[in-house]
Amino acid sequence: MTRSLSNLYKAGWVVMEDDARIIDTNELVEKKLREAERKHYVSSAADAEEKGFTGGLPTEKVEALLDQDAETAVLKSASLEEKEAVQAQLEQAKKELEEAKQQAAQILEDAQQQAEALHQQTYQEALKKGRADGYEQGMRQVQELKEEWEAKKQELLQDYNKKMADLEPAFVENLTDIYEHIFRVDLSSYKGLVENLLMDAMQKIETTGNLIVHVSREAYKPVSEAKGRLLEATGILQERLEIVPDMTLKEAQCMIETENGVYDCSLGTELEELSRKLRLLSYRGGKNHDAGN
Repeated sequence: MTRSLSNLYKAGWVVMEDDARIIDTNELVEKKLREAERKHYVSSAADAEEKGFTGGLPTEKVEALLDQDAETAVLKSASLEEKEAVQAQLEQAKKELEEAKQQAAQILEDAQQQAEALHQQTYQEALKKGRADGYEQGMRQVQELKEEWEAKKQELLQDYNKKMADLEPAFVENLTDIYEHIFRVDLSSYKGLVENLLMDAMQKIETTGNLIVHVSREAYKPVSEAKGRLLEATGILQERLEIVPDMTLKEAQCMIETENGVYDCSLGTELEELSRKLRLLSYRGGKNHDAGN
């Protein structure tokens, strides 16, 4: 509710602070949405039996594993109705956040305008009356109004930050469910997928011994043909690398056996790790917000 200023008088001045913090909500939400999308659009390979992951592909590189043709194949597999539902939910969320941001900006702008108007009014009236006590009284009124609006501004910012902290984990959970449903597709047509998984994992493994790469029966031939590229990219000697078919593995599964242990770099394992980190980021964001309050 806007406070009437018609009965105020006397002169004074007021210093308004312009260093209010502005939270770029759109950028934060867009970033989380992009990360969630990269996680889910290849998640059908997660039907593999989970194995312990002790090394391999960093989750931030998952998006580099699939080319543009693969992404198009995934999107075409989802029904039109499901894609429209996802888009509608995302647009609604953006709209609500934008409205909250605009309301906060409007209240702050109104506070500044009210304070400036009071400053001008009391100053002019004090000049006409020529009374020192009127000036002091006007300054007190200006200060009281400034403090009142500052308190309201802080209350609004706290409420805004709380809503953002509550929305972030909700977005992660909801988008996780949506994309897991839409992108439940067959990854067997993605040529080079296992090769890329192996290449990134091998570049991270520190060992001077031999490497035995286990791949599915379907992936054995293309991976064997890509052996030269793997050797060139990782710097491993040819005699130290052996590729074997493993009947227990599925299409997008692969493991690297070393003298220090077995590295599971299957697609399902990488995607599960990405999902875990997304939820962890949301949890930490909520804790930081609570600590700030």
